[in-house]
Amino acid sequence: MINRILSLLLIGLLLLPIGCRRQSAPQTGTTKSSFETRYPNLKTQADELNQVTLKGDDARAADLTYPKLIEVMGGREQYIDNLKTVRDEMQSEKFSVLSATVGDPTDIVEVENQIYAIVPVTMRMKVPEGILVGRSSMIGVSNDAGKNWTFVTANRDQLKGETLKILFPAAADKLRIPEPTEPVLERQTPTP
Repeated sequence: MINRILSLLLIGLLLLPIGCRRQSAPQTGTTKSSFETRYPNLKTQADELNQVTLKGDDARAADLTYPKLIEVMGGREQYIDNLKTVRDEMQSEKFSVLSATVGDPTDIVEVENQIYAIVPVTMRMKVPEGILVGRSSMIGVSNDAGKNWTFVTANRDQLKGETLKILFPAAADKLRIPEPTEPVLERQTPTP
Protein backbone atom coordinates (compact mmCIF):
# COMPACT_ATOMS: atom_id res chain seq x y z
CA MET A 1 0.00 0.00 0.00
CA ILE A 2 2.77 2.46 0.92
CA ASN A 3 4.74 1.67 -2.27
CA ARG A 4 1.56 2.18 -4.30
CA ILE A 5 0.86 5.54 -2.68
CA LEU A 6 4.44 6.72 -3.24
CA SER A 7 4.23 5.65 -6.87
CA LEU A 8 0.85 7.27 -7.45
CA LEU A 9 1.90 10.50 -5.77
CA LEU A 10 5.03 10.73 -7.88
CA ILE A 11 2.88 10.32 -11.01
CA GLY A 12 1.30 13.68 -10.24
CA LEU A 13 4.38 15.26 -8.82
CA LEU A 14 5.57 13.43 -12.31
CA LEU A 15 11.83 11.53 -22.23
CA LEU A 16 17.98 12.46 -33.11
CA PRO A 17 16.90 11.32 -35.93
CA ILE A 18 20.50 9.99 -36.48
CA GLY A 19 21.28 8.02 -33.39
CA CYS A 20 21.23 9.12 -29.79
CA ARG A 21 23.54 11.34 -27.76
CA ARG A 22 23.91 10.50 -24.10
CA GLN A 23 25.47 12.59 -21.34
CA SER A 24 26.99 11.03 -18.27
CA ALA A 25 25.82 11.87 -14.79
CA PRO A 26 26.84 15.38 -13.76
CA GLN A 27 29.78 15.98 -11.46
CA THR A 28 28.94 17.25 -8.01
CA GLY A 29 30.62 20.24 -6.42
CA THR A 30 30.12 23.89 -5.66
CA THR A 31 30.01 25.04 -9.27
CA LYS A 32 27.01 24.57 -11.50
CA SER A 33 27.03 21.17 -13.15
CA SER A 34 26.89 20.90 -16.92
CA PHE A 35 23.22 19.88 -16.89
CA GLU A 36 22.31 22.97 -14.79
CA THR A 37 24.11 25.21 -17.24
CA ARG A 38 22.59 23.50 -20.26
CA TYR A 39 19.10 22.82 -18.83
CA PRO A 40 18.55 25.32 -15.98
CA ASN A 41 14.77 24.76 -15.83
CA LEU A 42 14.88 20.97 -15.39
CA LYS A 43 15.28 20.75 -11.61
CA THR A 44 13.27 23.94 -11.05
CA GLN A 45 10.24 22.60 -12.91
CA ALA A 46 10.58 19.11 -11.39
CA ASP A 47 10.60 20.73 -7.96
CA GLU A 48 7.63 22.90 -8.91
CA LEU A 49 5.68 19.76 -9.82
CA ASN A 50 6.46 18.24 -6.43
CA GLN A 51 5.52 21.41 -4.55
CA VAL A 52 2.21 22.05 -6.35
CA THR A 53 1.27 18.41 -5.86
CA LEU A 54 1.98 18.68 -2.14
CA LYS A 55 -0.17 21.82 -1.97
CA GLY A 56 -3.03 20.14 -3.85
CA ASP A 57 -2.82 22.40 -6.92
CA ASP A 58 -3.93 19.61 -9.26
CA ALA A 59 -4.47 21.87 -12.27
CA ARG A 60 -0.86 23.08 -12.18
CA ALA A 61 0.36 19.53 -11.50
CA ALA A 62 -1.46 18.44 -14.66
CA ASP A 63 0.25 21.25 -16.59
CA LEU A 64 3.63 19.86 -15.53
CA THR A 65 2.75 16.22 -16.24
CA TYR A 66 3.80 14.56 -19.49
CA PRO A 67 0.81 15.01 -21.87
CA LYS A 68 0.90 11.44 -23.20
CA LEU A 69 0.46 10.12 -19.64
CA ILE A 70 -2.57 12.36 -19.14
CA GLU A 71 -3.98 11.11 -22.46
CA VAL A 72 -3.41 7.45 -21.51
CA MET A 73 -5.08 8.03 -18.13
CA GLY A 74 -8.26 9.27 -19.77
CA GLY A 75 -7.64 12.99 -20.19
CA ARG A 76 -6.97 15.98 -17.99
CA GLU A 77 -10.15 15.80 -15.88
CA GLN A 78 -9.68 12.08 -15.18
CA TYR A 79 -6.04 12.69 -14.28
CA ILE A 80 -6.99 15.46 -11.85
CA ASP A 81 -9.66 13.19 -10.34
CA ASN A 82 -6.98 10.49 -9.86
CA LEU A 83 -4.74 12.96 -8.02
CA LYS A 84 -7.59 13.85 -5.68
CA THR A 85 -8.40 10.16 -5.10
CA VAL A 86 -4.77 9.43 -4.16
CA ARG A 87 -4.68 12.40 -1.79
CA ASP A 88 -7.98 11.32 -0.16
CA GLU A 89 -6.70 7.74 0.18
CA MET A 90 -3.52 8.97 1.82
CA GLN A 91 -5.47 11.12 4.29
CA SER A 92 -7.77 8.22 5.17
CA GLU A 93 -4.68 6.11 5.94
CA LYS A 94 -3.26 8.97 8.06
CA PHE A 95 -0.33 9.52 5.69
CA SER A 96 1.06 12.96 4.94
CA VAL A 97 3.94 13.96 2.73
CA LEU A 98 6.51 16.01 4.59
CA SER A 99 8.82 16.73 1.65
CA ALA A 100 9.75 15.74 -1.88
CA THR A 101 13.31 16.64 -2.89
CA VAL A 102 14.61 16.60 -6.45
CA GLY A 103 18.18 15.38 -7.02
CA ASP A 104 20.59 15.90 -9.90
CA PRO A 105 19.64 14.09 -13.11
CA THR A 106 21.41 10.79 -13.59
CA ASP A 107 20.99 10.50 -17.34
CA ILE A 108 20.09 12.86 -20.16
CA VAL A 109 19.21 11.51 -23.60
CA GLU A 110 18.30 13.35 -26.80
CA VAL A 111 16.09 11.53 -29.32
CA GLU A 112 14.31 13.05 -32.32
CA ASN A 113 14.51 16.65 -31.06
CA GLN A 114 13.23 15.71 -27.61
CA ILE A 115 15.28 15.67 -24.43
CA TYR A 116 14.65 13.01 -21.79
CA ALA A 117 16.15 13.24 -18.30
CA ILE A 118 16.05 10.79 -15.41
CA VAL A 119 15.51 12.88 -12.27
CA PRO A 120 15.78 11.25 -8.82
CA VAL A 121 13.28 12.19 -6.11
CA THR A 122 13.47 11.53 -2.37
CA MET A 123 10.17 11.67 -0.51
CA ARG A 124 9.62 11.80 3.24
CA MET A 125 6.16 10.79 4.41
CA LYS A 126 4.63 10.70 7.87
CA VAL A 127 2.88 7.40 8.51
CA PRO A 128 1.42 6.06 11.77
CA GLU A 129 4.60 4.00 12.39
CA GLY A 130 7.06 6.90 11.89
CA ILE A 131 8.67 8.60 8.90
CA LEU A 132 8.86 6.70 5.63
CA VAL A 133 11.65 7.68 3.21
CA GLY A 134 11.28 6.56 -0.39
CA ARG A 135 13.48 7.13 -3.42
CA SER A 136 12.22 7.03 -6.95
CA SER A 137 12.77 8.84 -10.23
CA MET A 138 10.85 10.92 -12.71
CA ILE A 139 11.38 11.14 -16.43
CA GLY A 140 11.49 14.75 -17.56
CA VAL A 141 10.67 15.50 -21.19
CA SER A 142 11.36 18.70 -23.11
CA ASN A 143 10.27 19.48 -26.66
CA ASP A 144 11.83 22.95 -26.75
CA ALA A 145 15.56 22.42 -26.08
CA GLY A 146 15.11 22.34 -22.29
CA LYS A 147 13.10 25.52 -21.75
CA ASN A 148 9.97 23.69 -20.54
CA TRP A 149 9.69 20.23 -19.01
CA THR A 150 6.88 17.80 -18.24
CA PHE A 151 7.27 14.73 -16.05
CA VAL A 152 6.13 11.18 -15.43
CA THR A 153 7.08 8.83 -12.61
CA ALA A 154 9.85 6.48 -13.66
CA ASN A 155 8.61 3.55 -11.62
CA ARG A 156 10.13 0.50 -13.27
CA ASP A 157 7.27 -1.69 -12.04
CA GLN A 158 4.73 0.48 -13.87
CA LEU A 159 6.86 1.54 -16.86
CA LYS A 160 7.86 -1.75 -18.35
CA GLY A 161 7.35 -3.36 -21.71
CA GLU A 162 4.48 -1.95 -23.71
CA THR A 163 3.67 0.86 -21.27
CA LEU A 164 7.12 2.38 -21.76
CA LYS A 165 6.76 2.03 -25.54
CA ILE A 166 3.31 3.63 -25.51
CA LEU A 167 4.50 6.65 -23.53
CA PHE A 168 7.92 7.05 -25.14
CA PRO A 169 7.94 5.22 -28.50
CA ALA A 170 11.13 6.85 -29.83
CA ALA A 171 13.09 6.64 -26.57
CA ALA A 172 11.81 3.51 -24.80
CA ASP A 173 14.92 1.46 -25.57
CA LYS A 174 17.28 4.32 -24.68
CA LEU A 175 15.96 5.24 -21.24
CA ARG A 176 17.91 3.75 -18.34
CA ILE A 177 15.35 3.75 -15.56
CA PRO A 178 16.92 2.97 -12.19
CA GLU A 179 15.66 0.14 -10.05
CA PRO A 180 13.32 1.46 -7.37
CA THR A 181 14.44 1.20 -3.77
CA GLU A 182 12.24 -0.07 -1.00
CA PRO A 183 11.00 2.73 1.27
CA VAL A 184 12.77 2.82 4.64
CA LEU A 185 10.85 3.41 7.83
CA GLU A 186 12.52 5.72 10.30
CA ARG A 187 10.77 4.99 13.57
CA GLN A 188 9.87 7.89 15.78
CA THR A 189 11.42 7.83 19.20
CA PRO A 190 8.91 8.29 22.00
CA THR A 191 9.08 11.59 23.83
CA PRO A 192 9.66 11.37 27.61
